[in-house]
Amino acid sequence: MTSQSIRSLRRFTLLVIIFGASVLALWSESYRPHVCAAAQASKEKAYPLPTAEEVKSLQLIGAAECKVCHSEAEPNKVDLYKETLGYEFIRLWENKVWAVHDLHSTAYKNLLTQRTANPAKNEVPNKTAQRMEDNLRRYKGENYTVATDVGCLACHASVLRPIPQVPPDQWTVKSFITSDGVGCEMCHGHGSLYKTRHRDSRIDPDNAPEGAIRMVDWREADPKIKSAWGLVNLRDHSTAVAQCASCHIGNLKEGRFVTHEWYAAGHPPLPPFDLVAFTREQPRHWGLPAELPYFQKLLKKDPKKAEAIFHIRAEESHGARRFAEATLATLREAVNLAYQLAEKGHDEGLDFAAFDCASCHHDLKYPSDRQMRGYVGKPGRPLFRPAAFALAKMVVEHAAQMKGAPDALKNAPQQLSAAERQMLEAFATKSLGDPAKIMAAAENLRKWCNETITQLASVRYTPDETKKLLAKVIDATQQPLADPEIAQLYTWSFETLVFDQTPPRQDAQGQLIPPPSVTAIRSKLQNIVVTRLRPDSKFDYEVPGSMTTPESLQPVDARLGTRMQIFNAFRFEPFRKAFQEIPPLASR
Repeated sequence: MTSQSIRSLRRFTLLVIIFGASVLALWSESYRPHVCAAAQASKEKAYPLPTAEEVKSLQLIGAAECKVCHSEAEPNKVDLYKETLGYEFIRLWENKVWAVHDLHSTAYKNLLTQRTANPAKNEVPNKTAQRMEDNLRRYKGENYTVATDVGCLACHASVLRPIPQVPPDQWTVKSFITSDGVGCEMCHGHGSLYKTRHRDSRIDPDNAPEGAIRMVDWREADPKIKSAWGLVNLRDHSTAVAQCASCHIGNLKEGRFVTHEWYAAGHPPLPPFDLVAFTREQPRHWGLPAELPYFQKLLKKDPKKAEAIFHIRAEESHGARRFAEATLATLREAVNLAYQLAEKGHDEGLDFAAFDCASCHHDLKYPSDRQMRGYVGKPGRPLFRPAAFALAKMVVEHAAQMKGAPDALKNAPQQLSAAERQMLEAFATKSLGDPAKIMAAAENLRKWCNETITQLASVRYTPDETKKLLAKVIDATQQPLADPEIAQLYTWSFETLVFDQTPPRQDAQGQLIPPPSVTAIRSKLQNIVVTRLRPDSKFDYEVPGSMTTPESLQPVDARLGTRMQIFNAFRFEPFRKAFQEIPPLASR
């Protein structure tokens, strides 16, 4: 055998050994028990993927299970959390806010009527639901109730099994749990598979975070692995929007969509969706990265891991990035619904709810703000709801000028304008839209949104860039505007970006209060723009976990009148003037 042949044989043998070792490692990892041994040498646990049988078993566990750990008044005094420093990673009193202040917890109660409310349980009929039910009974039959309509339960209750296991066309009333309203898992994902894994810990002082003696391996597990076990990656802004938009915008494939039939019967108009504003008003029960020591330490120690796992970046405004990515994801979900409606209504036309409501539902006035604003597309035709485009344009126009922006991002504003024109022409070609053209335009926009969100990773939302984006929002408020939904979005965007630069301060009583410019704009627009989703309740930037007195859990019929009065009172000139009079950028 020649020396060349010997060297080749050795290389081949070495490759076989390496390959065999890799296969053995993968095989042993896939069969490794989940429970970590205290003597495990590795700092991080490599979680296996769930089996097909485990995935099939995924189901709801209910808020009662979640609150066992997430209702602590003082988690820093609990031994286990002192050993894991759990309160530096999450708050551990999330349920105390959700149960007392979050309208999701009372979502099912908004469906109760005289026929379904139980006085023995102190249940009160809802006037809005009663009106809807009375109207819908005229053609659905005398046994119809909104509280047992699976289309209503889809967004007002908690579904027992995730949609891949039980699709919407198989839902019955028994598919839902109503006691939690919209419970924790409707946002965070059905928890039966991850409920134990996400809280397991092991004593490992060498590898635990500084100051802790226990390691919680789940914390830094790959988000894709967590998702496979059922946990929705809400730290990714695009994913969070898709989860919320299922109800707050609509998704036919997930069985959630407010039809024009329901609107006509009395369902309240859905406000334009803004992830950051909605979660601020929720009120927020989770901590921001700047508020939790775990993330600040990780950003200093391993910024690449912080970005890869938790979607936070060093030397960047987290709120501004969340706003930017969420804005584009919101447009994507809106056009995704348009695609689904066009696909479903290919022969008989789109549901009227696919169109901009104000195209038909507005007062006839002279002079007219609508005519002053002008039209995108053919005047007089009901078009695609325009609000989502308004913010997306600002985000990409700003991003195109940011340092490090790639060519794809620099071209994004022109691409968006062309894609918007394609969508509007598809809606205007026929009196109620051309379904085939709408599907093509929506598919183009979905692709553009996803690609542009990916491109945003190449730029950094520094404090200076956040100021520039805020200036763009203010400039937009001075352009002719006739859509109160866009005015809402501009106002919420202003607040988001101001909060991101100027955190709230404590007053003499320890209450967190907004920056002066936020207080000023809310006051000036009080009866002009819907700045609050709960107009009659006191604004709390932050509700502490120790607070147990509900202040703002009014049913929808108690809030809707005020909100719609403000909505219908919108006028452009006082709106424009209000933003002219706010303090200059440097003083915010």
